[in-house]
Amino acid sequence: MQSASLEQPYKGFMILGSAEAVHNNSPCWFAAACVMVIRPDNVCIVAYRFQDSLLTYDDEDLSKWFGLFLAQIAIDHCLPPPAYYLTPMNIAWAVDILRRAADECKIREIRRPKLYEALDFLEQSVEPRWLVRRYRRELSGDRRNDREKDELREALRIATRGIQQACGALLVDKMNELAVRFREHKPEIDNLRWQLGVVRRPVQR
Repeated sequence: MQSASLEQPYKGFMILGSAEAVHNNSPCWFAAACVMVIRPDNVCIVAYRFQDSLLTYDDEDLSKWFGLFLAQIAIDHCLPPPAYYLTPMNIAWAVDILRRAADECKIREIRRPKLYEALDFLEQSVEPRWLVRRYRRELSGDRRNDREKDELREALRIATRGIQQACGALLVDKMNELAVRFREHKPEIDNLRWQLGVVRRPVQR
């Protein structure tokens, strides 16, 4: 059971603090936090969620306020600014998100909305699509020990390299198409050249 949340704007985000019952017959509540970004078209993007059933209180309102406090901590110390969530996705950014997730999967939770947004974007852009689906498939399930986390990191690195190669080829093809009328398309070609440089950055070993 979850009661109505407290919500307030904070540094360009909308934060929510809620109290969820430990179980139906318990008088205790645990705090939950949620951080959202509101797009100009009024679509809500969930940037962060956190709840821990060990953080229990016998006061429902206190739990809600503590949830707001947890959301503020996430914004102050963990999350990028709102513009990160509002900037339109492109190939370079999507590949960079996948590469960083592959590098950092042992030290933090990588299964966040922006990662799945990048995967959705690339799945519509890259051929063959199974390259992106392979990365997505590796995200399923929990890795609970160092060996399993090492296996996940290696699998994501391999999947990322395949996606990088496909994206590099796609960007080169686009630049070649535009180069026929180079002067007219120079700004777009320069942007694609920059994206290609980002896409070709190696995955750390």
